[in-house]
Amino acid sequence: MKNAKIKCLLHTLAHYIDVTICHIRMAFLMIVEYPSNIAGWMISNPIQFILGFATIKFVVEQFGQINGWTYGQLAFLYGLSVISHALSMIFFVQGWFMGFYVVEGEFDRYLTRPLGVMYQFFFTNINIFGVTDLIPGILVFLYGCVESNFTWSIAKVICILLMLIGATFIRGGLYLCLGTTSFFTKSTMDFGQYTQEIMDKTTLYPLSMYPESMQFLLTYLIPIGWVSFYPISGLLGIDSGQTYGLLASVITLLVGLIVLAVAGLWFNYGLNKYESAGN
Repeated sequence: MKNAKIKCLLHTLAHYIDVTICHIRMAFLMIVEYPSNIAGWMISNPIQFILGFATIKFVVEQFGQINGWTYGQLAFLYGLSVISHALSMIFFVQGWFMGFYVVEGEFDRYLTRPLGVMYQFFFTNINIFGVTDLIPGILVFLYGCVESNFTWSIAKVICILLMLIGATFIRGGLYLCLGTTSFFTKSTMDFGQYTQEIMDKTTLYPLSMYPESMQFLLTYLIPIGWVSFYPISGLLGIDSGQTYGLLASVITLLVGLIVLAVAGLWFNYGLNKYESAGN
């Protein structure tokens, strides 16, 4: 009996993986139909983040370190934060526009298919254009590694991977939580602008530059501090006010899993309040 359940679980997992690969292929084929659109994204997105990083360089050159963080360390922080942003744009950006799907009754299709509704919502709308955000993130990160004299090791590589997965889950969970409010408000409000503004101000710079009350809020209540500040402080050996060290990357993954799980429960609760556009 137990073996049958495991076999069934593995079969279901394999089916979801196959469907995901199929949707990724379809999303890629859709964007290559418009090469000029791809070129526009490839130019505009990197410029956006490169200019943002240039602003940090200007501030450091004019006023010195930012709360004890050197230019190289800030580049390291900025790069990894942009990479996790890019990953969240690929898999979770749909949460920004959930209000449209609710108001237009788009969830009707998801509810009639033999796949999880939340899975369908995110993975049938994969945003391949988010890959364009990876370019500046990786470039700035590698530059930061050189400028900060970062020493590589297998343990640190694993920590970076865990941190990026956890940070992506935290971002995705927050997007999902905000988007789920549309089930109750019946509003098509786009949370993207507000969410991105908050994330930019709190993940691209050291959290320690903010008042202690804000640090507490962004550490324990809205865990944005775990997206970049705490795990990167551990990787670079910077005093973050906490003594987590490399363990901070593991905590980031755990926080990400918790945030995503809570967001999933909140989404399922909101889904029970969903009314078709025809009602």
